[in-house]
Amino acid sequence: MEKEKRTHKLSLQLIAMTVILFIIGTAIGAFVLYNGSRDMYLQAKDDMISYDLNDLGKKINENVCVDWLLRYCLTHSDYLSYPTEEEEQVIQEYYEKYDLYGADIKTREETLNNLDPSLWTVFAKREYLMFGNCLNGTLQGSDYEKLYCIDISKENCGFVYCDTAKTDQVDEAMFLSTQSGMKWDYKESDHPAIEQLRSGSGEIQFEVASIDSKKRGTSYIGYLPVGSGNAAICISYDWTPFRDQLLSKVLTLVLVLLGAMLLSCVLIMLFLRRVVIKPLSSVQLTLRNFMNDKDSAAAQEHLKTVTTKNEIGVLSGDVTALVREIDKYTEHIKKLSVEVMEALAHTIDAKDKYTNGHSFRVAMYSRMLAKELGLPAQEQDDIYYMGLLHDIGKIGIPGAIINKTSRLTDEEYEQIKMHPVYGYEILSEIESMPELSIGARYHHERIDGKGYPDGLKGDEIPYMARIISVADSYDTMTSNRSYRDYLPQDVVREEIEKNIGTQFDETAARAMLKIIKRDKDYMLHE
Repeated sequence: MEKEKRTHKLSLQLIAMTVILFIIGTAIGAFVLYNGSRDMYLQAKDDMISYDLNDLGKKINENVCVDWLLRYCLTHSDYLSYPTEEEEQVIQEYYEKYDLYGADIKTREETLNNLDPSLWTVFAKREYLMFGNCLNGTLQGSDYEKLYCIDISKENCGFVYCDTAKTDQVDEAMFLSTQSGMKWDYKESDHPAIEQLRSGSGEIQFEVASIDSKKRGTSYIGYLPVGSGNAAICISYDWTPFRDQLLSKVLTLVLVLLGAMLLSCVLIMLFLRRVVIKPLSSVQLTLRNFMNDKDSAAAQEHLKTVTTKNEIGVLSGDVTALVREIDKYTEHIKKLSVEVMEALAHTIDAKDKYTNGHSFRVAMYSRMLAKELGLPAQEQDDIYYMGLLHDIGKIGIPGAIINKTSRLTDEEYEQIKMHPVYGYEILSEIESMPELSIGARYHHERIDGKGYPDGLKGDEIPYMARIISVADSYDTMTSNRSYRDYLPQDVVREEIEKNIGTQFDETAARAMLKIIKRDKDYMLHE
């Protein structure tokens, strides 16, 4: 079952790789197709809109006092409409009086500036009518969605001077829907063309954006600055139908490519599964199990199932040889390491004639506790080695102090308390087994923080050191000393129970109590 899971995983990985490559290729193709078609389409619209904008700009500059009208709109918030018949009569009288028919824009603007302010609204309507007629004339017969003139300055961005759009009615009035005086919610970040217009180049700018802040990317807009440059006339083209049609075609292409991808995946997998995936999965599973279990016999047996004659078969043979070599080398290193550590433990114990064998017993009890606590086999081995060398720092303590039978002086006790530090300094040099130094430094720490050398408490003390602390104390109580024989089992049990949460970690201590309970004949003592 495990083999099947591993094999399926490798199969899925190869399928995923194939799918990803096809998807990337499809995405790139769709992107190139979409953008290429889009750019060609928008380039055609550029030419059309540029022509109409230039023509419209020329008409407006020839027929409308643009700067005067825009200044009026900004200083008067009144809604502008077309002039009434009475207002048309007043305008006609003034045009005849000042001979404005046929006059150039500069002359008309000077005359408007000198008018009585009470007449500005009337003449603003007249200029607004001319502006609207220019916009409507361009809109009529075109497929544009909207023509308008807005303020593009930072102070009044989005202020609408003139706005005209088609309606659903099919008559001449459909083009007479111009408005003014409102302000759109124009977010400059959504309209990069506006910033380009402010550069003062005077050139037409284009963008795909939205004239309505509630929609995004539905219009293709062309801008042409007019007047002094703070305003622009805009042509908006709804390119949604073309975009939808283009997306539909791209989607069809993508679906066809995905279908081809799926068919290719099936054909590739049918061919590769037998000659590549299954044997390669077998080699991979063998290596993984070997790394986890270090079982060279099982690994070699499993590799015999790989019978392909291609490079994977050769790889299987090489892996078999490698497993044998690793197993041989590992066993040699492991044996050497254990022998060295046991030799060191003998050296430590030999220094203290009253506690001979202490390091080995602490190591054994630590391993028993680790097993009782359900730690993995590797961690059980690790804590055994940590227990063997937990007192290596005693090498740095004078033998006279270690073997002293009378009470230690305060100075001598302070020296004894330095052996965890000495042990840590010695073992921290072994970089391949950094855990060894943990047991040496922290096995005399207490849960209540009254231990040494660092006064750690609770979870600050490494878990392995908490286990070794229990094993160390258990051996101290169950070993013969110069001043007493080993303690009875019930006394040892009471001492451990009494010191749970103060000296001992509760989990480790209760595991020790379970071991003691099973040791009915009290075999676990010196």
